[in-house]
Amino acid sequence: MGGLALAMAWVGFQLGTHRHTGILRMLAKGKHFLSNSLTSTDLQQRSAKASTGPQHSVNLSWKPSTSAVVGYNVYRRGTLGVVKVNSAPVTGTTFVDDTVQPGQIYFYVTKAVDAKGTESKPSNEVRADIPSP
Repeated sequence: MGGLALAMAWVGFQLGTHRHTGILRMLAKGKHFLSNSLTSTDLQQRSAKASTGPQHSVNLSWKPSTSAVVGYNVYRRGTLGVVKVNSAPVTGTTFVDDTVQPGQIYFYVTKAVDAKGTESKPSNEVRADIPSP
């Protein structure tokens, strides 16, 4: 584990948040409905259902470990404490957390995982501010 912990001196995360407003879904549904010759009343009713409010996600990326690892675990700290957000080790160096909630602040770290399942020390922490609706 000593070599694994030393390899975790990454430069850091790249962080991005992404917001979907539902407009593209509404436009796509509208085009589909129009091509099927539905009435404008049907289009309005179905488009209203597609507009469920903004959805957010956080895009994380990091530099790979220089030690032999099988993947990475991603941890998020928020109002509910610290939770691991991946179910199995992430084999690449990117992860999208699409379970975030509007108006919240989250902090993320990753830990490299070796073949025995041993985790390294955490990477540096990054902050993600999720916009309010």
